[in-house]
Amino acid sequence: MSGVRKRKIEADYLNTAATGETPPIFSLCGTGFSKLAESPSAQTSKKRYINQDSSSQHVTGYEWSSAFETDQIQSEAAIAFILDIAQSLKSGPDAETDYVQVDLDSPIASKENTFAARKRTVAIAVKELPDNDGEMGANGDFLGVSDPVKGEFNTSTNTFTAAT
Repeated sequence: MSGVRKRKIEADYLNTAATGETPPIFSLCGTGFSKLAESPSAQTSKKRYINQDSSSQHVTGYEWSSAFETDQIQSEAAIAFILDIAQSLKSGPDAETDYVQVDLDSPIASKENTFAARKRTVAIAVKELPDNDGEMGANGDFLGVSDPVKGEFNTSTNTFTAAT
């Protein structure tokens, strides 16, 4: 099948367990979320040598983030987790958790309900709790704290397994 990937083909999960609690509790970022837009934000360097007209440019790293917008649906665990961070004004490790992006169009052969995935630690930076014509919302960014870890995610058990 060809064509542009639809946004619904990527499922996003936040670890909503209390800080330090194990095992992780991965909750879907679905109902309530109207935006979840990933920005790899490549960081670059450049240098021009005396024998060149143009600069040589290189990617030196990434400043990854994902902007989110959501309605305040407190029965959704991921949203309740985000709201707790905002309303309690949490910072540092108390505002960090694991975030998993699951590619539902990349199933793992011979493993039912298991798909290719990437996990990273994120800081949840809530910017605003707006009044959207009488309905409360939340928006901000998931800020990359760690490099992504490739692996697989089982959507029945909500478990991530890192690739070996």
